[in-house]
Amino acid sequence: MNIREFASQFSVSIFTQDVNLGTQIKHAMTSAGYENYYFADVDEQLFRIQDNPPHVVIFDIRGSLLAPHEFIQKALLASKEIKFIFLAPADQIAAFKNYKKFNVYSVFNAGEIAVDQQVLQSVDNICEIIFRTYQNEQLADDLKKEAASREKLQSTLTTERQAPEVRPYQLRIAEYKSATSKEDLLNTFYSQTPTQSWIYLKYVPSIETFLCVSYAGVPEEWVEGLSYKVNVKDKDFMSQMLMGSLPLSIATYFKNKFGTDRIKFLPMIIRDKIEGILISTQEISSAVAEDFSLMSLVYTLFVYESEPKQLDIEDHLTGFYNQLFYSRVLEREVDRSKRALVPLSLIKVSVDKFAELEASLGREAADQIILTVSEVIKATSRLNDYLCRTGENEFTMILTNCNRKGAALRSDRFRQGMAKENLIRAGVNVTVSQGISEYPTLTRNAFDLDESATRALHFISQKGGDKICFYKPPVEHKPDFVVEP
Repeated sequence: MNIREFASQFSVSIFTQDVNLGTQIKHAMTSAGYENYYFADVDEQLFRIQDNPPHVVIFDIRGSLLAPHEFIQKALLASKEIKFIFLAPADQIAAFKNYKKFNVYSVFNAGEIAVDQQVLQSVDNICEIIFRTYQNEQLADDLKKEAASREKLQSTLTTERQAPEVRPYQLRIAEYKSATSKEDLLNTFYSQTPTQSWIYLKYVPSIETFLCVSYAGVPEEWVEGLSYKVNVKDKDFMSQMLMGSLPLSIATYFKNKFGTDRIKFLPMIIRDKIEGILISTQEISSAVAEDFSLMSLVYTLFVYESEPKQLDIEDHLTGFYNQLFYSRVLEREVDRSKRALVPLSLIKVSVDKFAELEASLGREAADQIILTVSEVIKATSRLNDYLCRTGENEFTMILTNCNRKGAALRSDRFRQGMAKENLIRAGVNVTVSQGISEYPTLTRNAFDLDESATRALHFISQKGGDKICFYKPPVEHKPDFVVEP
């Protein structure tokens, strides 16, 4: 392998009071792609090591008041994983022969010609060992997870072969009626059918999309980004579901997503319309179907008698996702972005001078402005974008697998769409402001991503509006991984 391809993931700390030698070593490390820091003061180097432990420490003992063993002890307090390369006069190199147990990888004659290249080769070797060790640990962890998964599957199959205990109808209905929300009701159903794997997809009519809002007994990767938009040309889609048949298009989507064609489903029907579907990759027994009938009966009562709570994810005016859904999905998508090493962008949108427009035109006209903006957002969006209304005058677009350059193009396309609308109210041309941020180039987590886009939006709104603003990260920000421009 060529460790230089991964050099940017490793950091090197360099100490020497020989300015020429320090410059040569730093130049060699930089040219190879390693993150590195050069110090001429040993106390300053130790302070930096304690604050941010490097992978490799290069230490020139000439001119240091600290003995090598004292320096090693202080550095290892920061991390037991630090590897050391020492530079010493030729007559002192032999004294280091017993230092290998203290993470000393190599010792070089500080006075030799091209010692910087010797040090660089040693750093390459150390980082390759670290990289391969990490790979082996990951492989062992994956093998353990696979073994645990097989054991769980075998246990599930064994349990399925055992006859379930039959409980009276009255008791089962009472358990379902004790639920305080739709989400609680579904969780009760999952606990009543513990041997079954389930995914519940709620149908959102305004965006003609099935969205995963609840699941049990399935791998996390199955539900990441799980949603299905119904093709407007498929006129018989819903009628097939109402008749108990899973349409070929969504069945194919599930097959590709889960890697199996053993898809079983139970439709949740309210007022002769599909409220959602429960799907499983296992056979649904008569006992499980019976429990589903009891649960769906109580679910229907919830729809008729109570306010929707946990599972409601729509903004009632625009049909976009609401703040509750946005908070959940943003955290999940940032985690997915971090695992897949792909960027995630956020665009915040607000109508300029919205409060003044609402005060002069009234609530009904203000709602119409919000609706028009939402329609332009929808018309200029990709299928896999998450479109949310996160405030009275705030829309948030989550753009998966999209860097800041792509977000800028998306933002400009929306602004052009607004210009074509030529939206004028009370003699005022209605414009919008937009704030953009991106993970990981500009932020480090979901909270920072949301906050930074909000700050960018507020900043540009105060500058007159009808503009786009990128969040500028602090100088010390270091992205979790590098995103290609």
